[in-house]
Amino acid sequence: MKDVGDTMNTIKILGVKVNIITMEETLDWIEKTIAGGVPRQIITGNPEMLMTAQADEEFYQIMNNADLIVPDGIGLVLAARHFIGIDVPERVTGFDLSTRFFALAAEKGYSIYLLGGNPGVVDEAALALQERYPELQIRGTHHGYLTDEVREQVIAEIAALRPDMLLVGMGAPRQDKFIADYKDRYQVPVSIGIGGCIDIWAGKSKRAPEFMQSLHLEWFYRLVREPYRFFRVLALPKFVYFAARFKERRIT
Repeated sequence: MKDVGDTMNTIKILGVKVNIITMEETLDWIEKTIAGGVPRQIITGNPEMLMTAQADEEFYQIMNNADLIVPDGIGLVLAARHFIGIDVPERVTGFDLSTRFFALAAEKGYSIYLLGGNPGVVDEAALALQERYPELQIRGTHHGYLTDEVREQVIAEIAALRPDMLLVGMGAPRQDKFIADYKDRYQVPVSIGIGGCIDIWAGKSKRAPEFMQSLHLEWFYRLVREPYRFFRVLALPKFVYFAARFKERRIT
């Protein structure tokens, strides 16, 4: 299987590679990756992550070495359209991508492992997903609080269970660093960082109403419900400023 950069267009925003890809193309890529069996990493990119990468060289390199970075945040889509002149057709959010994959996995027999969230919550998420998708194969779960010893046990367990996809919900950049560091050890074909999705699947938090999603105001909904996000939201105007100032073109 060819690398993504060989098969589809990418752009760079603030020096970070972002793939120009639709939801359907992403699902097709996942299926081909599972068939290929080589461990690969998906990052669900957003403006906050790109700003974090500017100050975190390790994360910057991980993002640029990822096999696929989908445009999760509307800020990336708008920056590409208005500052670079490249039409990114749609957002590919981690939540929507996971939901679409679960339906596909239930139909075709793909298996998953859930890693992240608080103790107990990830198991509630697994139960909820199993109720919604009875044919979904959930090979295992583990919360995201890993000591060195527990991390080694989890890596060994994932490797032994051999799921087709590992979903890691530890928040960025921790989840993405975990995948980059250990994917070659646990040998799962597709690993993806999913942020707070586990809490949503478990019913511990809610996604923005559809009308707010359509208006691209999910960030505002989360800010109202979780005011501690205020300082994280400050990354958005910084992103707009730097993305407008340092325009970059299509690279492939």
